[in-house]
Amino acid sequence: MNRREFLKQSAVTGAVFPAASAMAFGRYGQSAPPPLRDVTPVDRAAVRKLASQLRGQALLPGDEGYVPACQNWAGQMPLRPGLAVRCAAAEDVVAAVNFARDRGYPLAVRAGGHGFRSTEGGVLVNLSGMAKVSVDPAQRVVRADAGLTLGDLDGATRAFGLAAVLGECPSVGMAGFTLGGGLGRLMGQHGSACDNLLSAEIVTADGRVRRVSADENADLFWGIRGGGGNFGIVTSFEHRLHPVGAVLAGVLQYPISRARAVLGFFAGFMKEAPDELDALIEMGSILQYAPDVQAPAVAINVCCGGDLRAAEQALRPLRAFGPPAVDTIRPMPYFEAQRLGANLTLLRQHLAPKYSRAAQNGFLTGLAEGAVDAIADHSERPPSASWQMAFDHYLHGTICRVPESAMAFSLRQSGYSFRLVAFQEGPRPAETAVAWVNSLHDALRPFSGGRMYLNYLIDQGEAGVRSALGANYQRLAALKKQYDPTNFFHLNPNIAPG
Repeated sequence: MNRREFLKQSAVTGAVFPAASAMAFGRYGQSAPPPLRDVTPVDRAAVRKLASQLRGQALLPGDEGYVPACQNWAGQMPLRPGLAVRCAAAEDVVAAVNFARDRGYPLAVRAGGHGFRSTEGGVLVNLSGMAKVSVDPAQRVVRADAGLTLGDLDGATRAFGLAAVLGECPSVGMAGFTLGGGLGRLMGQHGSACDNLLSAEIVTADGRVRRVSADENADLFWGIRGGGGNFGIVTSFEHRLHPVGAVLAGVLQYPISRARAVLGFFAGFMKEAPDELDALIEMGSILQYAPDVQAPAVAINVCCGGDLRAAEQALRPLRAFGPPAVDTIRPMPYFEAQRLGANLTLLRQHLAPKYSRAAQNGFLTGLAEGAVDAIADHSERPPSASWQMAFDHYLHGTICRVPESAMAFSLRQSGYSFRLVAFQEGPRPAETAVAWVNSLHDALRPFSGGRMYLNYLIDQGEAGVRSALGANYQRLAALKKQYDPTNFFHLNPNIAPG
C-alpha cells in the first residue's frame, strides 16, 4: 500500500512479528511454512509513522502487493514476513532499518534477483524497486541501484560496447552477486566483480548512509567487497566497465555415459586455459545450457574473448575431443553469449511446491582423478529423474592474481564452485535423494582445499563462512563489531562480531 492507503487501513489492520526468525532454504530444501510463534501485536502507530516516511510501500499480510514483495525469484514464499518494505530510495532503507532495529524485529534483505533470505515474521526489506542506472562511457563507469539484475546492468552498458564483470544468468541480483565476490565471464581477464567495484553507498545498522571507496570509509569498503551483507544494506554501486566485442561461445554436449572421459579431458584442458576463456560444466537432466535435453547429458559452456583466431586455436582441442554430440560454438557478440544460460523454465518448474529438493554446494580446487571418479560414479546412479551437478566458472587468470588480503573476497584459488541438487515429488526429499547428494558432497570434500564461495553457502554455519573468507575472517569479525556490534544484520552467511 502507499502512504494514503496505509493510513486509511491501519486503524483496522494489525500485523504480527514473532521473536524468532529463519531462512527460506535449508540443507535439504524447502518444507511447509512453519506456524507463527511468539506473536506480539505491532505498534500500529509506529507502522503508520513508518509508512508516512516512505516513498515506497509498507505492505502487511493481506495487502495487495504483499505476496509479490515476499516471494523469491521462483515465485515461492516459504516464510512470511510480518511487514514488507518495498523501498524506492535509500531514505526508505534508512527508515526500515531504524524501525526494525529500535523495536527488536529481525530484518532480512532481498534485492532484485535469486536471493532466498527471508524471515518468519519480522521485516523484509525489498530493494527491487530501486533500479536506476547511469553509464559514463568516457570514464567507463556504471552507477547502479541495488535492485537491478545482471541482465538489467548488461542491458544498460550494451549500447556503449562496455561490460561489467557479471555472471551469465540475467535474473541474478547484482547486489548479492557483487557483495559475495562476483564470478563471471570476464574474471580471467579483469578479476571478480568486487575487484572492479569503485564505490558504494551503504546503510549501516545505526541508520547512517555512508559512501565507501578507497578514499572514504576504506575499512568498510574493504569489508563489503566479499563480506556479503554483514555490514549493512548497500543501496547503490559504482562498477568499472571494460570494452567487449565478439567472442567465440556456445555449448558442447555429450551423453551422460561419457561423463568420466569428458571430465578427465576437461580437467587437463582448463589447466592451460588462457585468461580470455571462461568455461563451466554441468551434468544431469536439468541443464541450464541444454534445457531441451531428452536424457541426462554433459554440457560444457564456453566463452572466449580476445582475438577470435586465437580463441579458435585455444578451443580446438576441446571441440575435437570426443567429438561432442552437439557443438553450437560460433562467433557472437559478448552480450549474446551472456544470455546463453537464460532459459530457467525447467528449473523454475521444479522449484514449485509440487517438488522438494536435496541440495549441497561446495568447491573443488580441480577435477582430480578421485573427484572425477566420484562424480562419474554418482552420475551412473542418480536418485531421481530430475537432478543436476554444475561445476561453475573455473577460477584462473587475473582473479587468482589478486592478493587474498586485498579485500574481504579471498577465494583466489584456481578451481570450481559446484552445486548438487536432486528433486523429488512430495513435501520432503526422499531418503535416496538426500543420501545421494550428501554422499557425493562428502566424497568431494577432500578436494576442496578447505575453501568455499560465499555466494554458494546454504546453511553451513560459521565453519562455512570461515572457509569462504579464509584468513580474512578475524579482520572481518573486528569490522563487524565496529559497525554492527549487536549483529543486527544476521540473516545472511553471518560473521559474528569479533
